[in-house]
Amino acid sequence: MLKVAAGEETSWDLRAAVCRAGIGDLAALGDEHLMLLLQSAEDGPAIDDLFGEFFRRYRPRVVSWCTRLVRNFEEGSEMAQEVFLRAYRYRHTFRGDSRVSTWLYTITRHHCLNAIRRVETDPLRHSDPLPEALTDAGDLQAEAERNETRERMWRLIDETLTPVEKRVMALHYGHEIALEAITRELMLSNPSGAKAYIVNARRKLKRVLGDAGRQARAA
Repeated sequence: MLKVAAGEETSWDLRAAVCRAGIGDLAALGDEHLMLLLQSAEDGPAIDDLFGEFFRRYRPRVVSWCTRLVRNFEEGSEMAQEVFLRAYRYRHTFRGDSRVSTWLYTITRHHCLNAIRRVETDPLRHSDPLPEALTDAGDLQAEAERNETRERMWRLIDETLTPVEKRVMALHYGHEIALEAITRELMLSNPSGAKAYIVNARRKLKRVLGDAGRQARAA
């Protein structure tokens, strides 16, 4: 991973670097190298080629992140376009002290959460349309019971895991972030890093959910 000390100027020469790699070989560059070139680019064609390669590499991942956060594929795809605009606008904020994917995920998460907050504060959002047909009372009761069960299970999980365990589980299983990246970003100092938290959390959940199931069957 490339790091630039505070105040130190990057020694890259954009034209020489692109010539060495060959403009057709941008796919062979590492992500950090690509970002350094993109930050240094001044002429339009070079910027287009470099950002086009950046977009190609990360578009599927950004669409997936956005879709998970907003829970809608079409909205996620639209937000992904906005994320890349923000990534280009703020490309100089990448300092090389984390992976490009971590930097981009942070931009994605902030953008999507801000969009969700704007929707939630929109008064029109709370004007529910009239139902096309009345729902059967039995269906409502069954749905209420399912919701109650889910809420009870989530309370058990929330009460069982530590804050760090919950965060590690959410990042790894909810957002598919590698354990090594989680260990680094959360600055976990134990020898096994994030993996240890995953193992402990799964053991705790298995025990508490098993106890809950036995109690439910006994009732």
